[in-house]
Amino acid sequence: MNLPFYLVASAMIVLALLLIIKPLLKEGWRQKTSQVPVAAALLTAVLLPSIAVYLYTLLGTPAALDDQALRDARVRPDATSVSASLASAVEQKQEEIKKWLDMAHAFDTEQRPADAKDAYDHVLKIDGKNAIAMMGWVEADMSQHADYFIDDSSRQLLEQAIALDANNQRALWLLGISDFQQKNYVGASANWRHLQQLLGDGSALAQSVKQQIANADARAKMNSSGSVAMGISP
Repeated sequence: MNLPFYLVASAMIVLALLLIIKPLLKEGWRQKTSQVPVAAALLTAVLLPSIAVYLYTLLGTPAALDDQALRDARVRPDATSVSASLASAVEQKQEEIKKWLDMAHAFDTEQRPADAKDAYDHVLKIDGKNAIAMMGWVEADMSQHADYFIDDSSRQLLEQAIALDANNQRALWLLGISDFQQKNYVGASANWRHLQQLLGDGSALAQSVKQQIANADARAKMNSSGSVAMGISP
């Protein structure tokens, strides 16, 4: 509670009482035969503070005397201000992502895979679920290998992208390549068949995927035949 306010208010009431009661008491002492002035003084001493408190609670602002409420009001942020701050933070984040993606695409065009990979990496640090950056990172990393090998870090990103979107076409294509590189031809065929279902029959990519599926199926069949010939169950 606001102690200084109460001290000042109490002092004012006491002063008002003295100004009113003192003359009444003097009059009562002078007129010893009459108790009216004394009674009026006592009644004033009781009623005046009560009336003052009642009027303040009725017409004033009691909550303004609560120090904790005032501190909370000062600390509590305005809802509009919070919304504006959040919107500004989101906008800045999107601008930062766009800046790094633009840089990455420029490096891709200039065939600078190491720089492109670094730019995509900056995007992923800002937004770890950015599928575009995931695919770009993997492709930039592949470009730095003579055989375009997809290593464990790249495969992990591909699997994360599929977990976010099971129909991510680039991720399905690259996962199929990863499986093929690891001689998991059945897995490669499965990923590419899924991709094939998402593509239009007339697209050039659909024809390429169809050929890769046939290649993977043929190799899987050869492996199965070889295992049977050696007496090993497939």
